[in-house]
Order: sequence, then structure tokens, then C-alpha cells
Amino acid sequence: MIAGFLMHGSLYAQKFDFNQNCRNAYNEISSLRLKKAQQLLDEEASIHPNNSIVTYLENYIDFIELFTSENKGRYNVLSQNADERIDKLSAADKNSPYYLFTQAEVYMQWAVIKLKFGDYVAALLDIRKANKLLLDNRVKYPDFKPNLKSLGTLQCLFGSIPDNYKWGGSLFGLSGSIEEGSKMLSGLISYSHSNDFIYKNETIIIYAFIQFHLNNKPKAAWKLLINEGFPLEHNLMSYYTLGYIGTYGGNSELALKYLSKAPRTIEYVPLPQLSYFIALCKLYALDPLADKAFNNFLTENKSKNYIKAVQQKLAWHALIFKSVDSYKACMSKVTQGGDAVIDADKQAQKEALQNEVPDIFLLKARLLCDGGYYSKALALMQQRSAEDYGNLKKSLEYEYRLARIYDLSDDETKALVYYQNVIEKGSDAPYYFAANAALNTAYIYEERKNMVMAKQYYNICLSMKNHEYVNSLSQKAKSGLNRLGN
Repeated sequence: MIAGFLMHGSLYAQKFDFNQNCRNAYNEISSLRLKKAQQLLDEEASIHPNNSIVTYLENYIDFIELFTSENKGRYNVLSQNADERIDKLSAADKNSPYYLFTQAEVYMQWAVIKLKFGDYVAALLDIRKANKLLLDNRVKYPDFKPNLKSLGTLQCLFGSIPDNYKWGGSLFGLSGSIEEGSKMLSGLISYSHSNDFIYKNETIIIYAFIQFHLNNKPKAAWKLLINEGFPLEHNLMSYYTLGYIGTYGGNSELALKYLSKAPRTIEYVPLPQLSYFIALCKLYALDPLADKAFNNFLTENKSKNYIKAVQQKLAWHALIFKSVDSYKACMSKVTQGGDAVIDADKQAQKEALQNEVPDIFLLKARLLCDGGYYSKALALMQQRSAEDYGNLKKSLEYEYRLARIYDLSDDETKALVYYQNVIEKGSDAPYYFAANAALNTAYIYEERKNMVMAKQYYNICLSMKNHEYVNSLSQKAKSGLNRLGN
């Protein structure tokens, strides 16, 4: 390896030059055109063999390939490149702001991949290394803006660690604040509007996901992307981001419009998740052809993720458009294939094991609401009342669904009434409806800046222990209390 460096001169000849050729390669990587990016990097290496930016960007290519393919075999092969890349970067020009930054980026990228493949301890060690390098680099180069992209991201991630896991972060020397990280990223986006900042689009995407997942602001995430001109022409990653946030954030009609136009030729990496989003959008609209879209995904998908979730969605489609027997036949496949690692697959597995057929009426209302078709969902719900159901679970679900529709359509006054009904009737029941009603009530009061009431309902959510989602809802409630400084 050292001999390879010496072939091109001394170790100190290795430098960082983010020139136009490298910028073009980075843009191709960000657009998910990896073959074109590699061609540009090969050209750069032949012209400037000592440019260490090539090493950094080649690691980015490995990261994108593994993140999108979820291929365990390729992970075992490509992970061997990580240490060699760090060695090369650490032997380059120490007087460049890219010296510590690129090493930190490599550690962060591999941490994400290791988390995806279950190497949790190794991932945390890489995150700690990345964090230290970035903090050191910020001291040395306080005006180097790329530092803020990565530090802001880590601040948000560390700040989102629930209380009962903070000991793990402390053990690895990690701490952070979602608020502080969000300020870094939003400030960087503002900076990019009047300055040439190569990481502009990457920062927008990161901040959109943080708004969506950590700040509980799906509408703000969607608005950010649209205001920043997403989807970007010829950029598959921008279509993926808009599709994800639109599909899961109540903008499925517009998401479907954009997803249908996404570039998916052979020059881009395969991204079967787009077909999954398309199928979900169609199911939310109660489209009879949604089943064909889910089967398209199954044909394209090469990983073990989303298999159970798709079989569950096919079962829902069968229940709505065919029969109960068809629903049961589809649900029987949930336990037979795929992994139960991601949340969508875990929830599908849970429903299959419960062996309980959903109420078609409530299922339709749920799907319409999830897709953002609030007026249709409300019109459907108004055809019945909670008293029409003879058992507590379905009665609670009816009022919970009605509360969610009012909440998401910005009629908070009515939402609070129905959330309160659910809390009063279901706080002792073994279902998640009351706890989630308390959590969403807290969100409403937090948004209104009524911190006393917000804290009260976060604590009400925490007090409910006898339901199926106690861990995830408790973590969200604790994160809410952390935001309020409690």
C-alpha cells in the first residue's frame, strides 16, 4: 500500500482537490448514477493520481451501492475497503480542511452500513471516531461549511437517543441536541442559497428526513423539498426522498405523480423501493390495481426487507376487493418469507400472528387517511358511529381514526375531543389507541407552545404500559419531554 503511494511521489504529494471533475463525479453519485461517477473518478485518477478526493468519493460509491442493494454478500466484500481508504486519506495533506473531514465521512458512511447489517458495536465505534474528527476539524477550520452538514446530522441523531439508551451514548462519549443539529442544517441551507455549496442538495435531504422523523413535522419536510425545487432533474435520489416523505407524510397523490416520472434506466442503481411507494400510494387511494403494483415490487426486490409488509398489504387489498378467505390466504404468506427487521415487516408479522381479520370499514378509512384523502376518509367515517361497534377495541379504533383525520386535516379542536374520548375509555385496555391519542394530544399542545399541557399528556402516554407498542410510544413521549427540557 505504501509502495503504491510512493509510485506517485512522496506521501506528502497526496492532496485534496475537489475540482470540477470530482464535483461532477459527486453529483453523479448523489443522483445514483454510480457507473458514470466511477468513470469520472477513473479519468481523474489517470490525470491527477495524487488527488485523495478520488478515494473519498469511491467510498461514497460503495456506501450508495450497499445502502440501496442491502446485499450481504457485497457487504462482506466491500467492507474490506474501509480500512484501506482511511489509511490513504490519513496519509494525504494534513493542512487541508478535507483531511479530517473526509476521514470522518468514511467512518460515518460505514457506520450507517454497519447498522443496516447489524454490526451495532462496530457502528458506534465508527460514529465516535467520526464525531471526534469533525469536532477537531471545526476547531481548526471554523469556516469550513461541510463540517456543519455532518456535525448537524450527528447532533440530531445523538439528541434523539431515548433516555433509557443514553447510557450507551455516554459510554461511547456521544451527546447531542436535535434543536442544535437542526439549526446547523437549516442555517447551512440558507447559506447555500447565496453561496456555492456542493453539499446543498445532500443537506436538504438530510434535513428533510430529520424534520420528518425526529421533529415530527412531515408537512414541513414536504414543504422544504418542494420549495427547494425537488425532484431535481435526472436525480433519482431526489425522487426517492420526495416519494418517501410524500407517501408516508399524507401527500400520496402528489407523491405518486412524481414517482411515476422518476428516471429508472440502467444508468441508475436499481431502486425497487420506488415501486413499493407507488403501490402504497395506489392502495391509499383504494385503487383496485394496487395489487399489481405490489407484485411489481416483489419481482424487482432482491433483499429480504418489505416482503412481509407487501404480503400484508396484498391481504388488505384482498379483503377490500375480494373476500375474507383471500385475505387469510395472503396473510398466511407473511410468516413464510422475508425478514422482520424493519418496522413495516415487524408490524406485518404481528398482525399475521394475531390472526384477527380487520374491520373493512375502518381499514378503508385508515388507508384513505394515511394517503392524505381526509375529506373522503371523513365522509366514510360519518356513515357510522362508535356505538355501532359491539366491542371495545373497534369502538376505540373508530374514535381514534376519527381523531387522526381531524388532526391531520388541521381541525385540532375536534381532534382533541375524540383523542380525549379514546384516552378516557381506553387507558386500561391492552390496545395502543389511548397511548397514541395521548401522544398526539401532546404534539398538538407542544405545537401551540402550551408546554404545561404538552408535558401532562406526554406523561399520560408514559403511564400506559399495557399495550402492544409500549416501547416505541414511550420513547416518543420521552423524546417529547426532552425537547421541552424536562
